[in-house]
Amino acid sequence: MTRSTNPLMFVLLALSATMSFAQTKHTTPAVAPSTNLTELEIDPISLDSIGLTINLPKDAQAETVRVGKSTSTGISLPGGLGTIIINEQRTNDTNLTSTAAAISIRDKLMNTPGAMMIDEQHDLRVGIWTGHRFYIRSPSKGRAGINTYRGVTIFGHKPNTFLIFDFTLSGSESQFNHARVLYETSIATMNLQEMTTQKLKRAAGFSSTNALLDQITLDDYAEVLTGKNNERWERLYTPTNSGDEMDATEHGYRRVKSWSGYKGELGTKDKSKWSTEDRKLGYLLQIDSMAMDSGLRIDSRALFYMSIDGLEETWTIRMTLKSDGNSSIDEQSYSKDSVITGARKGGKLVITTVEGNNTPTVISPFIPENGYITQVQSYLMGALIAHKQLQGDFASYSYNPVTNSVTIRWDISEQPASSPGLWSVTSKNAPDSPPTTTHFDAHGDLMRVRLTNGRIWEPIELERLLSLWKRKGLPI
Repeated sequence: MTRSTNPLMFVLLALSATMSFAQTKHTTPAVAPSTNLTELEIDPISLDSIGLTINLPKDAQAETVRVGKSTSTGISLPGGLGTIIINEQRTNDTNLTSTAAAISIRDKLMNTPGAMMIDEQHDLRVGIWTGHRFYIRSPSKGRAGINTYRGVTIFGHKPNTFLIFDFTLSGSESQFNHARVLYETSIATMNLQEMTTQKLKRAAGFSSTNALLDQITLDDYAEVLTGKNNERWERLYTPTNSGDEMDATEHGYRRVKSWSGYKGELGTKDKSKWSTEDRKLGYLLQIDSMAMDSGLRIDSRALFYMSIDGLEETWTIRMTLKSDGNSSIDEQSYSKDSVITGARKGGKLVITTVEGNNTPTVISPFIPENGYITQVQSYLMGALIAHKQLQGDFASYSYNPVTNSVTIRWDISEQPASSPGLWSVTSKNAPDSPPTTTHFDAHGDLMRVRLTNGRIWEPIELERLLSLWKRKGLPI
């Protein structure tokens, strides 16, 4: 059997025309990693609020940590080798240096019984930035050979502002030595940037999105949702110059339902047996799709839930891919089932993927501290913008199934001069992804979605869809 690409990836690419999908945390045993100790991820993570980019150790997991109004970035090192907390601290003392700040923290930590200084580096240089670093070891009660290690690295970032990398590990000396290499190698890749024109544009885009979401009410959501007892059918096709729908090439169709309801509607449990968790209010989105392409047929059902406040979401995507043996993916006919489940609470996002009988894969992509939108909001974004009749550039972060990461998303809204009263929203799920353009009427109702490959998603009555596919001899 010869394969040229991943069938599941083909499904995601084929069905994610106007939305993206989502994730749980990958755990590893508390042993030193067997890979190269200095191996880093190729792509850096970006902490926009600080202006920091940094390459994490390979297989490290990062997530946003929020305590009240304060936001930090938490990093779990691979192999259970401790954690790193990155945050920015401001001070009113205009004379406080990074060295003085580090010494103040060091002296407090040294008050712990049995604490011992391991190493201290003055005038630490990373690029053009000067900082201070120290390591302290403290005994762990009742655990022979196990100590608590603490490493703190501080840089003067901006006036009255410090950038702090706080490392903690409870383990052996050997584990500490491994973790120290990862910690220092990662910090050596840091880059602090000023607000360039591009960054200013992104900041303005995030500001526009935050302003939009702040003004969206329950009534606004009700206007763009289909309602639980209603549905919208859409046809995916490539039009021809003749304009005759019988000459067009059909690629698939989908049914879309969206409504306000309860989290328990994600499952099949009888409502009388719902728990308090099941009775949480929120918004739900269901998309049933069938697509055909190059000898493949893809059937899928995606069901998404988002809490009213947007701080929680969960979803399940079930897909069946069938090949007739003439596709570019496989030379033999076969059927393959896949299930993707995603869950998020606050800044923790987890996605589990099961393909056929294979072992589940679990990933936990990093969520930036500001600007993240749920999968439900990602699908509804264009409709919400058109409903509020807003023009401009809207930036956000959302989960991207193609990259298995959270990427920046753009929605650019305008009223074409040639079509007064109509709205056009061009969306990109990632900087290098192809754009889709969605057209709405003066009431904010969907007219069509244009893909870069010339295909169109367009609302259609169910009876007309069935008649059209039957006349063309296509499977229903």
